[in-house]
Amino acid sequence: MGTSKRKRKSSEKKDFERRLALLNCRRSMVLAVFLSLLLAVFYFLCRGQEQERLPYWYSAMLIVIFTIELASAVLLFYIIRNVQGMLTTAYRAYYIVTLAAAVPVSVADYTMSGSLMTYVLLLGAAVFVPVLQRSEQTVQLVLMAVVTTVCSVCAAKNGTRAVVEFVVIGILAMAAGRYGQQRFRSYEKGANDNRGKYLLSDVDPLTGLTNKSGLINTAGIMWRFCVRSHSMAGAIFIDVDYFKNYNDTFGHEQGDETLKSIAGAIADCARRDTDTVARVGGEAFFVLVQGVEKENLVGLALKIRSAIAQLGLEQGYNGTSKYVTVSIGAACAYPDKGDTFKNLYEASSDAMYLAKDNGRNCIVCDGVVYGRMKNGMGTAIDN
Repeated sequence: MGTSKRKRKSSEKKDFERRLALLNCRRSMVLAVFLSLLLAVFYFLCRGQEQERLPYWYSAMLIVIFTIELASAVLLFYIIRNVQGMLTTAYRAYYIVTLAAAVPVSVADYTMSGSLMTYVLLLGAAVFVPVLQRSEQTVQLVLMAVVTTVCSVCAAKNGTRAVVEFVVIGILAMAAGRYGQQRFRSYEKGANDNRGKYLLSDVDPLTGLTNKSGLINTAGIMWRFCVRSHSMAGAIFIDVDYFKNYNDTFGHEQGDETLKSIAGAIADCARRDTDTVARVGGEAFFVLVQGVEKENLVGLALKIRSAIAQLGLEQGYNGTSKYVTVSIGAACAYPDKGDTFKNLYEASSDAMYLAKDNGRNCIVCDGVVYGRMKNGMGTAIDN
């Protein structure tokens, strides 16, 4: 269970960072579009007012930076849609490029017109794009301080007042950025914690598997997918044989440990990302699969029965075997809009009770019995 909890925490952390990266990349894309349009407008305004004395280097710089910003927007859009594994790298690269662009554009604009507008806008852009880790906040402050310092040095020839203006604006921007980053991270952390609590409400506390509520939520999503893709949904209902007798013999504490072992064996068999393993009752488990044919579903059920038999858990009640056994019901269907997951669930449950009626420790699917015991251990022998 300790390993399961560590895996869950690691998964939650990765999910939190991925969602932050996605939000950051979206913000970066919006910002890239805005800045590219702003630079285009700024270029044409400068050209219209100062056409005769507008240096070629200044025009070239604005056009190059406009092109970079626009290309960044297109690239970020593509990454969001197709290559989400590059989200973190993409937004960080864009963040650094944007701050790097702040230096020449701000200096050139101030040199030519004495305006601080570009400097203020680009520092504001740096504040708008958030960072992931607290260590990155320090990097952000350093980059903004570098921009402020370079602009201040260039403005020194126009007197102390110009330097003070750049420094004051830079400090205010850094303070606003720091505050904004902390607020943003705290908000997302709170949202992630609430999401984690919601997910935990769908987890069985004993085994770490999905509980019945979580199964129903997952099944609703999977069912709609199967309807759209015309793929088959399969269900395997597993019930431990004579478990009350087991508890009476070994006690409930040992019974809980046995349920954990059985849950682990089932989860090890149903390892696909699309497989959902749930504990739906005291000693009842359920496996929901998609995109499998009947033969493969029965094969998975036999594999589960064999894995549980190989645990070699001694059964105090010798009703079927000296080892703990399970009765399994399997059912499959092609979901359609007129059918429901409840029907599939009930079909697998009914099949499980047929397995009980056929001597337990076997699998029933479509009325056919699969599997028998051999030498006290479960083996996959078709009926």
